[in-house]
Amino acid sequence: MDARKGNIYEILNGNKQFLIPVYQRFYSWDIDQCKRLWNDIVEMQRKGKAGHFVGSIVNIAEQAMPTGVQKYMIIDGQRRMTTLTLLLLALRDYAIKNPSDTIINACRIDNMLLKNEYESGDERYKLFLTETDRDILISLVEEKLIAEGTKSRLIENYNFFANKLADKEIQPAEVYESIGKLQIVNITLDRAADDAQAE
Repeated sequence: MDARKGNIYEILNGNKQFLIPVYQRFYSWDIDQCKRLWNDIVEMQRKGKAGHFVGSIVNIAEQAMPTGVQKYMIIDGQRRMTTLTLLLLALRDYAIKNPSDTIINACRIDNMLLKNEYESGDERYKLFLTETDRDILISLVEEKLIAEGTKSRLIENYNFFANKLADKEIQPAEVYESIGKLQIVNITLDRAADDAQAE
């Protein structure tokens, strides 16, 4: 087991993918939980706080391949990770639409935090959700149109963050900086080591 305190940027950076197992529920956070996260970010920025603990992510490392993507099965923290990904998507899209208005690097978010830049197929995506949620998140990541009237918490929460960024309660660059101050304990269980101990 490896437990490290870090932030979402450190967790997502690198050639890796976080998978949600099929037995996990669909993404279920609603606007209230997104408001709490947003308010934590705004308060942290306004008060100049060095950090804010938002919880943990527990995952199991899949067998490492000599080439390709290192995969991790998330067993706890799916909603936290998905919500932060939606906020990063909203930041990326804001930066694309307002290039002269922000110092945020949309390509950096896209290629380091949302996608595995040099991979193809399913391994292209840092976060790989289950069933319907998967298709909607991939559409958001790839900037594809989503059918009018599609009901999804992913879309609702993405729109919430996009609207908050447009309102500029704090500057989008300050939001990006504050996300880096959100402290997460990333707990990785090593499946190979656990299996060896079980024999």
